[in-house]
Amino acid sequence: MSSGRGTGWRGATVLASAVAVLGVVLALVAGGVVAAGQRDAAAEQLRQRSNAIATRVAAEARRYTDAVSLVAASLSDRTAVTGREFRTAVAPVERMRLPGATAIAFLAPVARGRVAEAQRRWQQRGATGLSLRPINVAEPEHYFYVFDASLDGGRERMAGVDVSASREAVVALRGARDGRRLTVSDAYWLLRDADVPVEVRQLSFVVTAPVFTAPSPGVREFAGWVVMGMRGRDLLAGALDTGTPEPVDVTLRATVRGARAEVASLPGAATGARDLTGGAHIRVGNRAWSLRFAVPAAALDGSRRGVPALLATAGSAVSVCVAALIWALATGRARARARVETATRELRASARAVEAQRAYLVQVLDLLDLTVVTCDASGAVVHMNRSGRSRFDGPAVIHVRDTIEPLGLSKPDGTPLTAEEAPLLRALRDESVQAEEIVRTMPDGTVRRLLAHARALRDPDGAIVGAVSCAYDVTALREREAELAAFAGIVAHDLKNPLAMVIGYVDLLLDELSDAPTVTEEQLRTLSRVAATGRRMRRLIDDLLGMAHARDGALRPADVDLRAIVDDVVAERLATAGDPAPQVYVGPLAPVRADAGMLRQVVDNLIGNAIKYTPPGRPARVDVTTSALPDGRVRLEVADRGIGIPPGQHAKVFNDFHRAHAADGYAGTGLGLAICRRIAERHGGTITVEDNPGGGSRFCVTLPAAAGEVPAATREPRRGRVTEPAMVASTEPPTVVR
Repeated sequence: MSSGRGTGWRGATVLASAVAVLGVVLALVAGGVVAAGQRDAAAEQLRQRSNAIATRVAAEARRYTDAVSLVAASLSDRTAVTGREFRTAVAPVERMRLPGATAIAFLAPVARGRVAEAQRRWQQRGATGLSLRPINVAEPEHYFYVFDASLDGGRERMAGVDVSASREAVVALRGARDGRRLTVSDAYWLLRDADVPVEVRQLSFVVTAPVFTAPSPGVREFAGWVVMGMRGRDLLAGALDTGTPEPVDVTLRATVRGARAEVASLPGAATGARDLTGGAHIRVGNRAWSLRFAVPAAALDGSRRGVPALLATAGSAVSVCVAALIWALATGRARARARVETATRELRASARAVEAQRAYLVQVLDLLDLTVVTCDASGAVVHMNRSGRSRFDGPAVIHVRDTIEPLGLSKPDGTPLTAEEAPLLRALRDESVQAEEIVRTMPDGTVRRLLAHARALRDPDGAIVGAVSCAYDVTALREREAELAAFAGIVAHDLKNPLAMVIGYVDLLLDELSDAPTVTEEQLRTLSRVAATGRRMRRLIDDLLGMAHARDGALRPADVDLRAIVDDVVAERLATAGDPAPQVYVGPLAPVRADAGMLRQVVDNLIGNAIKYTPPGRPARVDVTTSALPDGRVRLEVADRGIGIPPGQHAKVFNDFHRAHAADGYAGTGLGLAICRRIAERHGGTITVEDNPGGGSRFCVTLPAAAGEVPAATREPRRGRVTEPAMVASTEPPTVVR
């Protein structure tokens, strides 16, 4: 930037800054003045409210002290205090509706050693059934409830209770007697509230006044005290109950165990931070109480609390806008040029980053030992990695169709692969290409086998914008699979044939010796065990060979008629089934793309298990159906009404050699479902099991749908073949409930 441009920038910045600072300062000062005025108004309102609340609380407390003084005056100057006179004196108090009062009572002092005498005396004066119960007989003086009347609806009577253990009450009683005046105690928990839960128990006060009787003319004798319990929170609530919600938080503080502490607190109806506080002091009897107040200032002043902030913000915003306008007018051209330069630098940096990322990804793809090709929605090749480019000796490939003929591609059965059958073009048609084998004939006549995958590429809206495919050489893998298959055949022949001879000879011996008189039952049982063990070994060998084939055998996917496989398996199973005959329902079955031999093994295992794991004496019920999945695959379901699978075993049943019902007498090797799992995974699918509603289990296998076919799960179900005498054609709907 030139010197002139720099000077213009600096001058414009100084002028705009001065305008902005001056405007913001003036706006803040104006907002502060308005805020101070509102706060002063709120403080004055709180002071007035505080005085009014303090007056109400003091007046409410005076009602309690006046009630105690009234009863004490009514009982004084009589010859003696009796139960009838006490009830007459407290009758007006019971009608006063004092919300914080617990009870009003007459307490009498009794010297140590004269409890029995005092009990008889007060019983004669109307305290029927009175039983004085001193707490500590070592105390020189006791203070007993003699007469009492509940004011809060409570039924507990305190007559006969000794309050000498309550320090606060004793101090108040002695102060009233010695000073001959009404006395209020410190705050404490009343004896009658000892059983109240701590979370709802209230700190309370005792209001007491001395009673002096005149047993003879000219003689005044101390007789006892009139005592009233006063709960702090209820007293405060009664004073503030005006019918209008009070926005102010009110806290009552008094002496508790020798120190000032909170006795009760009532939250106000206002919401927000309590940013305004105040206090007041009142006298109740001989005690000084404190009241603390807290309230959001916005709840009192009646004005809009946001006005100062709004004024300051608006003024500041206007000032900043004016300053920005001045600065923009003064520096518009220089700023535009700076933005262009900045945008240019950012674009260059982004281009370098994109190119670096592209080079990185290209290098990664070139290092892969497989062919990766991508194309756009029209089939034009976008990228081909080094492995793919090395397969073409001529000019660069422009379209996917140009890749078929030069490579000499064909299907595993020898049929030439057409351009429309190329994996990339099939993916552009939204077909799924998963582990499909393609044969390539090299120029020297050798044959290479490739395994191809292809998927469509989509934009954020789901529209197909291209496709990607990868292929890798599996020739060596297929050769090893062939060797393994040959080895498995040798093992099967070398193990199964001798075992078959053993089983055959044992069966022959059993037939020949079953009626021989010289053969014992123990010997026959031994031969039977040998035969059973041989058959178990034969099943184990078959399952092990099936496991090896499911894992390593060549996968030859093709469009398969699933209904034909199911009908064949059901016919074989029902031909060997005992009584009662199984009931099999076969619904509409969609064609799938799979290895027919491996798929038959899955169907045979699932239907065989459904028939096998049924409680004895009950016919097995098996439902076989398919349904279409949103991703274009087919879900095969085999449901039964058998014994089901124990809780926690649903995932484990697919593990090698795992048997969920090994202890229930059901024979097996634990490999059948493991074989099913491996076959399903090799087809790019899954197998799961869940409880069947109503009992039994439901196995679900997902498989690729047949190429170009829509799963026919909506067709009318075709019933079981009635030509098979052991098959019961069900007229009921499928067992599986969806």
